[in-house]
Amino acid sequence: MEKNNFDHIFSTLNQNLNQLKTGICLVKATTEMYQQLGFSQEEVLIANAVPKRQHEFRAGRHAARAAMRTLRPNYIDAPILIGSNREPLFPKNISGSISHTEELCLAACADKYHIASLGIDIERRVPLAEELKSVVYTHLEQQVLNQDTHLPSALIFSIKESVFKCFYPFVQVYFDFLDAQISLQPDDNTSGQFTVELIGANRDSLLAKLPPLEFQGHYIFNQDYVFSLCFFIQSSCPDTPICT
Repeated sequence: MEKNNFDHIFSTLNQNLNQLKTGICLVKATTEMYQQLGFSQEEVLIANAVPKRQHEFRAGRHAARAAMRTLRPNYIDAPILIGSNREPLFPKNISGSISHTEELCLAACADKYHIASLGIDIERRVPLAEELKSVVYTHLEQQVLNQDTHLPSALIFSIKESVFKCFYPFVQVYFDFLDAQISLQPDDNTSGQFTVELIGANRDSLLAKLPPLEFQGHYIFNQDYVFSLCFFIQSSCPDTPICT
């Protein structure tokens, strides 16, 4: 599968983000970003990683810095290190998220004044392994996927990955897949919005840590890829950056 199979999704996403006035800048890593060395502080973190992981790590950091330069023309490039749970540590005034699949890497950033937190996820559109379904899907989610067979089986997985990233800055834990139940609201056959309901034993403790802000979730897919994005809104952004 070629990277350009994602180009239509990428273009649609940026158009939608501009229309929503979120202030979110979404950047797709270029080929050069996979090869270009990062800051020495970043290179230390991946010194013992396999080459594939090193390339993905570098591409994600370079794409994130490109997004931040678009958001803030006076931004000075700096290392993006990792936290206690391997999460990327963005500047305090920036909300950000990074995701990659085998041949694509994306980064999204926004000013925290507008977006309190965000999460993105990109997956190849391949069937979820049978043995994973019982630990990823709730009973109701499995019913939806069984009834609506045009939906990718990776969609719920991708959405939950983006939700974990979005919620993490507030809850500071990666909760189980079955602690979140996703409801889809399709806009058409290949895109839509989603909501999240926290369930399970950790529900009350997680809810207590989340901000009382508007939450939005969006998804889009084609024959090759599944993408999800979600965020907490602080305020609208009239001058949404144009990202590439």
